[in-house]
Amino acid sequence: MKPVHKFRKNQPVVWFDRKKEKSNQYCLYCGVPVGIGSEAPSNKEHLIGRQFVPTGSFQEGSQFNFIFRACEVCNSNKSELERHVSSVTLLNSIHKQEKREYVERAISKASRDFHPLKPGVLVKDATDTHVFKFNIGALSMKFEATSPPQVSQQYIRELSFYHVQGLFSLITSKAPDKESGTCLLPESNFWFHRAYNHGDWGNAELTELSKRAEELRCYANINTADGNFKAMLCRIIDKPGCWFWALEWNKHLRVVGGIYSHEECPMIFEGLPAESWKSFGKGSDGVTRRIKEETPLDESNDILFSYEVYSGEGP
Repeated sequence: MKPVHKFRKNQPVVWFDRKKEKSNQYCLYCGVPVGIGSEAPSNKEHLIGRQFVPTGSFQEGSQFNFIFRACEVCNSNKSELERHVSSVTLLNSIHKQEKREYVERAISKASRDFHPLKPGVLVKDATDTHVFKFNIGALSMKFEATSPPQVSQQYIRELSFYHVQGLFSLITSKAPDKESGTCLLPESNFWFHRAYNHGDWGNAELTELSKRAEELRCYANINTADGNFKAMLCRIIDKPGCWFWALEWNKHLRVVGGIYSHEECPMIFEGLPAESWKSFGKGSDGVTRRIKEETPLDESNDILFSYEVYSGEGP
């Protein structure tokens, strides 16, 4: 694989420079010119927001991040997405089983941020109560279940698009400080498949996807911020322009999807096992009630981010 522009092992990759002629010439998110002669307001962008992961995770620059010039509009939009996703994923993270300080920081953050889908409700209070009512003959039953705060699916999709865009440009651009040297990922080529909470990483669908990805050519496999951010991009060799990508945020949420340049969905996503649901029968209103059955992952079988990076020619 050809060297990544300004790549430094176990350190941030920095394309940003105060002088526009030495920075990347286009915003890697929207493609607007931000280099020489551009009047679009732009500033320094961290692909992985320093507040997105637990405080101190980057260990003073000794772990990977990607820093480049982005337009202020995209930078601001992405920061808002990160705020919400970070608050919920940290609050629900398995960090609670590791260090008390992580719990305190997560609760503090969730006590300041409001949930975008619940106006006026703080993230820490954004639980959902589900009421189940059934009539079986003369017998009536009712029970309640409470679920923890959930991440907005729209926010997940949009933030994963930003992350994948940045990483795609990182590994495919030859000379981003030149007008013709940047490779950008348009939204029309991005495909979001699904997000999975930590308690369901062992489900049949994600397990099958992980196995299928073993057969692909991995061009990026990132584990940084003390394991709080993971990312992988793999090419589907027999389908030009097709990729599989996966992200993991704060040891709580895994997100997968694809990149393709035509209408045909990559075969890696075809014929996957169906999700498992548990039915509670029909309620008094005649509507069938059901909940998704989660399958925990045995860490000894976790292969999603274990693939070797391809050492041949670059993508």
